[in-house]
Amino acid sequence: MYGLITLNIVAFHAPGLWLFFFLLFPKQGSGGASDAFFNAFLVLFWGGIHSVMARKFFRDFLARMVGENFVKLAFTVIAGITQCVMLYYWRPLEGELWHAEGPLYWILTFLFASAFGAVFYCSILLDYMEVLGVRKIIRHFRGEPNPAPALCLRGPYRYCRHPVYLASVASLWIGPVMTTGRLEFAFLVTIYVLIGTWFEERDTREEMGEGYDLYQANVPMWIPRLTPWKGPSL
Repeated sequence: MYGLITLNIVAFHAPGLWLFFFLLFPKQGSGGASDAFFNAFLVLFWGGIHSVMARKFFRDFLARMVGENFVKLAFTVIAGITQCVMLYYWRPLEGELWHAEGPLYWILTFLFASAFGAVFYCSILLDYMEVLGVRKIIRHFRGEPNPAPALCLRGPYRYCRHPVYLASVASLWIGPVMTTGRLEFAFLVTIYVLIGTWFEERDTREEMGEGYDLYQANVPMWIPRLTPWKGPSL
């Protein structure tokens, strides 16, 4: 059990740590249009696999193959491997939009790191161990049933429906250095997140029912409310 839990945690965090340094210290190269198309293929490869795995039919398939409580583990491992492949083969492009220096460099670095920290914080609010899939593994070995899915209505989730994605997108565009390659990465991944969020909302609606309709009606998807929604516990 502990080996599976360790694998899950490493598979979840290692790609994220790589992404942190990939964005903070983007490489500048001499790549041109052909390299930009190759990079776009990498994002399509990663995003396509990630999107298919997130669909219910594929989750059901994985459940039959590895067991329902190990679906999240399989998803995390495959998603982590494909993300590492994308980052490893990414081709730096020629050109640089900005390269901050002095105090501005550290200000932008702080904002970038804060966006990454916000992703972690929002994940904790969702029950971090549940997001990782660790609790499902523990419940499997203890013979405990899985609880019914519940909607998080704490902290930033009372202001917008997808604070994790909002912070993730912010981290793509904020930073002390913006090369042409990083700009392409930010643009393509942002498009993927926007499309993926639409599909996720549809799946969540089917899972949560009318309670999610109430949440959608009162809490914006992206642009946060000025005041927290004091709705009922769904």
